[in-house]
This record gives sequence, structure tokens and C-alpha cells, in this order.
Amino acid sequence: MAFGGYVERDVGGAIIEVMGRRGAVTVIFGEEEDVNVLGVTALEALGLEIDVVSGTLKETEQLLL
Repeated sequence: MAFGGYVERDVGGAIIEVMGRRGAVTVIFGEEEDVNVLGVTALEALGLEIDVVSGTLKETEQLLL
């Protein structure tokens, strides 16, 4: 944390749906007053990324490796 302390939270999994895309992601269960955050790993699991110009979500270009 910014002030140098520690916070303990439960960890689990959840199925989420964003923009019609559904996927399983690891989640950290916060308290009611905590801010909801959709992290980069969740976005990657759904094939989404942030468009920094418009500040919205967009589909990623899927690279076949």
C-alpha cells in the first residue's frame, strides 16, 4: 500500500462478462467500501485492452503464435 502497510483479502475465481465477452479470472474479494478494479489480466483473458486515446475498452488484435 502507499503508506507501507499490508492488507489481507480472500482470493478466488469468478466468471465475468464485459462487452459480451465471458471468461474465468482470478479475483481478490474486497470489502464493500473498496473500489472495484478490472485488472489487466482480466482484460487480457477477455481479449480486451484500453484505448488510451478515447479512454474506452476495445478488442485486442489477436496474435496467433
